[in-house]
Amino acid sequence: MDLQEFKSKNPEFVKKARECKDTFEFTKLLNLYKIKLGADAFDKAYALFCQPDNGNANGELSDEMLENAAGGIRTFDAQEINIGGGGPTTVIKL
Repeated sequence: MDLQEFKSKNPEFVKKARECKDTFEFTKLLNLYKIKLGADAFDKAYALFCQPDNGNANGELSDEMLENAAGGIRTFDAQEINIGGGGPTTVIKL
């Protein structure tokens, strides 16, 4: 699943991520939604979903962020796997 598909399937997560004030809140949100990040992906995901100065007021990425992420969007990989404990877990690799 690519970034656009992830955002369209998880609009509630994306909305709540924009409201996170710090990495602690983002970590709690990831745990709540059973989202696991691949190695070295936390900072990238935090910047992509949470930091408002990297995007516009309406939640879209700025032109600069789009240029920086252009290669990364192709490698954005979100998969749902069942690792037990009440439903699927989403694993994101950036």
